[in-house]
Amino acid sequence: MKHTAKIGLTGILLVGLVVSISGCLNVNQTDVPPTDFRSNVVFVDLANTGTGMAVSYDSTSVGTLIYGGHSSLVSIPSGSRLMHFNYGTTSDNLRRGFASSTQYTYFSVFEPANGDAQRFYLLAGQGYTFSVVGVKDSALVRFFNLSSDTVSDFSGGMDFILGAASLGLSASSIAFWHGTAYMQIPAGNSSFEVFATNTHSGGAPLISSTPITGLQSEGRYAVVVYGNHSSIKSLVLQEH
Repeated sequence: MKHTAKIGLTGILLVGLVVSISGCLNVNQTDVPPTDFRSNVVFVDLANTGTGMAVSYDSTSVGTLIYGGHSSLVSIPSGSRLMHFNYGTTSDNLRRGFASSTQYTYFSVFEPANGDAQRFYLLAGQGYTFSVVGVKDSALVRFFNLSSDTVSDFSGGMDFILGAASLGLSASSIAFWHGTAYMQIPAGNSSFEVFATNTHSGGAPLISSTPITGLQSEGRYAVVVYGNHSSIKSLVLQEH
């Protein structure tokens, strides 16, 4: 009887040990995301003040941008950063929060309510992960209307057409300071057109058919329209 009792107790202890180990270790687990406490940012200057714009955060310089120019992809610490934008004799200082593992495009644009005499700043972000289903050999492209003349001259907004008509990739009535969701398009070469809203049937485009070359598989891009009515311009940014 005593011998039997000892065997039973040993069995219970072994079972407990196995449960404890399996609850703490899983050497085959692959779904634990890495921790990344940095953010990626592309800075873009779309305000034509006749001078370059020096960009820095905290005490770190990013560089000086010209009108229509942009920085390379800059890796900065996540969290609250004090941004400095200096152009001519003017300096804009503002605090901005950056989320971990997030990619941002940071635009400087004119404030039309002040007669294009003042800048304001638009921060557009998305996660690093390319998570759209079925994107093999495809890229993602989105559109931003950052032309301050939209408020007066194109009050209905802008229409954006991406690629061949057969793809059905378009968006209508994109107001100033707004953008579209990403559109999935085959990697390689494509094109886009931009119209004032409700004028693309027979009307002259604001931006005639413009090629986009070298769209990378699983790449993310932004087509940006900026400038004024007499000089509407476009810019294609690789965001990721």
